[in-house]
This record gives sequence, C-alpha cells and structure tokens, in this order.
Amino acid sequence: MIYDLIIIGAGAAGLYAGASLPCKKNGLILEKSASPGKKLLLSGAGQCNLTHGGSIKDFISHYGLNGNRVRTILYRCSNQSVIDFFTECGISLFEREDGKIFPKSLRATDILDCLTEQCRKNGLELRCSSAVNRIIYHPESDDTGVLYTIVSGTSHLQTKKIIIATGGCSYPITGSDGSLFPMLQALGLSLNPLKPALAPLFVEEYPYNDLSGISFQNAAVSLFAAGKQIAENCGPLLFTHNSFSGPGILNLSRYVTSGMQLSVCYYPGRSEDVVLKELSSALSSSSKQFLTEIYEYFNRNRSKEQTDLEMPKRFLEVLCKRIGIDPAAKAAAIGKNQLRSIVKLILQDKFVLSKTGDFNTAMVTAGGILLDEINTKTMESKRYPGMYFAGEVLDIDGDTGGYNLQFAFSSGWLAANSAF
Repeated sequence: MIYDLIIIGAGAAGLYAGASLPCKKNGLILEKSASPGKKLLLSGAGQCNLTHGGSIKDFISHYGLNGNRVRTILYRCSNQSVIDFFTECGISLFEREDGKIFPKSLRATDILDCLTEQCRKNGLELRCSSAVNRIIYHPESDDTGVLYTIVSGTSHLQTKKIIIATGGCSYPITGSDGSLFPMLQALGLSLNPLKPALAPLFVEEYPYNDLSGISFQNAAVSLFAAGKQIAENCGPLLFTHNSFSGPGILNLSRYVTSGMQLSVCYYPGRSEDVVLKELSSALSSSSKQFLTEIYEYFNRNRSKEQTDLEMPKRFLEVLCKRIGIDPAAKAAAIGKNQLRSIVKLILQDKFVLSKTGDFNTAMVTAGGILLDEINTKTMESKRYPGMYFAGEVLDIDGDTGGYNLQFAFSSGWLAANSAF
C-alpha cells in the first residue's frame, strides 16, 4: 500500500496535524508507545491547559530567543483558532483568571479522544507500539509519487509525504525519548543540543529543605553569568524538598548552565533602603518578638482575601536562623547589621546553580532540529521535499501556561495544511 501521508508521533502535534487535514487522505500515524497522547494526558496536571488567552501577539515573548522566528507559525493557527477548533468539535472550554484555557470537564482524555476521532474521520489509521527504525528518502520518485520508505519493525511503509512530530526527550516514559534524533542527523539535518527545560533548579547549599510546599505568588528571579544578567522573570515560586520550582523558576530553566548565579527577590517592588528605613522605625519602639514584628511588616498591606500573597512565618524563621538571629529575640534589640542581612536575603537571596532537573522531571525539551532546516511558512524541510516537522522535535520551547501545546497545535496545523 502507498500512503498519502505518514505522521510519526501521536502526541499533541502529530494528532492535531492529522485532525487538521484539509481533506480526507489515505494516511497512517505511527506511535512508539502502546497508546497515543501520553504526554498530552499529563498536561495541566491531567486537566489539559490547551493554550492561553489574550492576543496571539503576546505569545511571541514566551518562546525564549526563538520567539520571533515562529511568529508566522503562531499567527497562521492562533490561540483563537485552537479554541474554535475544539469548540466546533463539541468541547466546551473556559479561561481561568490567570489566562490559561482548559476544557470545562478538566479532563485531558476529552481532548485526546476528540483528536483521535478527528484523525480517524480524516482517513488516518493509528498504529501504536510501532517505533520507527529508519527513514529512507527516494530523491527520484517514480510515477507513484513515493518519496519515503518508513521502516517500522518488519514493515516497510511507502508514503508520498511525512510529518515528523516525535517530540523531544522530556518525560521519556511517555515515549518522548529522543530516539528519532540520530536518524534525523543521519539524514544530514542539524540540531541544537538537547537539554531539559521547564525544569526545577538545583543550587549549592539549598537552605529550604524543610519548607517543601511553601510558595510565593510573585517572586522576582534573575540569572547571572560572570556578573552579567542573562535572564529575569517574575511569577510564582515554589520550594521543594531539594530545589526551586514554580512557573517563575521553570520559565528560566532554558537559559541555565552550571555555575550561574540565581538571585531571588521574595518581596519585589520595594527598595532595600525603603524597607530598612520602615523596619528600623517599626522595630525601634517595639516590645514584640523580632519574628512577629517582621512577619507583620511584610504582611501588613495584604487583605484577608490575599492568602496566596502571604510572607510565610516559617520562611522568615529560617532566614533568622541562616544569619544567626534568635526569632524570639526582642525586636528592639536587633542591630542594624543583622536587620540589613535579613532584608538582603528577602530582596536578594543569592545562590550558585548546580544543575536543572533532568529529562525525567522537565516538562519540555530545549534544543532540537534547527529552525534553519525548515521553511517556517510551511514547516517543510529545506533539504527534503515532502518532509514536514511539527512540535517539540524542533528547536523551540515555550513557557508554562499553554504555550507549548499552542506551538504543537500551530505547527501541526501548518504542516498538515501545507502538505495538501
């Protein structure tokens, strides 16, 4: 049998490509795992954060240094296009206060079922447990139009066009293990080195082991190399038992190399001089314990409804111990140097980065097939006619909040609609 199209990879990008074909085709989707969409089912903690609200113009800054290079891809199939697609398929969606778009059912299985059904309607057979062992290009196609032979197990599958949507290396238990990259390199395709992204950050002498689960809604985080700021972000930060996590941290992980300096401000928007002046005034005439006084100061302007903005007392207690202050000491007895030290920790808590989380904990992969290898107006390979790319296999990774799924959908749609 000669196929019109073979899609390699039944993840978000591959399935959306198959579901978006402009007309019915004789096609096949090959998936290495025993079932499709395993990583899709994990997205948004199983609730499937499909995309983000707002203007597609605002998405560009959420893809690191390559954001401007994928502008056309995102504009051709925008977040509104994705919303319309699922709505027309009967999936009700809603936007959370933070801008994230979810199915109203909060079930990723509904999204997966929708995509696989649309692929079936478009004539595509889904074949799981079918790893690809080799891709053979036929530069001089005969009258049949066959350009590629895909070797999968003992099968030699002939096809006119292929879409490669095999993902990266993150969460390898889902089948996204990077095993196709050597085959792509054997074809002469270039890639940037693969590294974990949207991963927790590990630092030397991490002091918050006992504060696992404590979070800050709006921490300012910066990365420095040789004294120069490399990147910065402001967003939620989470302490784990051995690392920093949360969106504010995860979105910076694409830039991290060992030895960089991490600086965290847990109370952004106020200068050190102002905080010192106000605290000194409050402490000078206080009869309260130091821990009580600083806890009240840092939470003074918070309303009862803003529990997520609280400066945790347990955190402040750990800071006291780090610089040798007795939390139960009288506030008025604390010296200026001690006060300055604790304020500096709150506004500039500095660490030396040792590593990021590995591919088992990273949500996505940074690196991949260079964007120079494809025509970003069509997703087609510049070297190989009829070969298209979509999703995380490419050298593009997005922030948390639905941006990675949006790129998977956008690139999958563009590949499918350019191929036919």
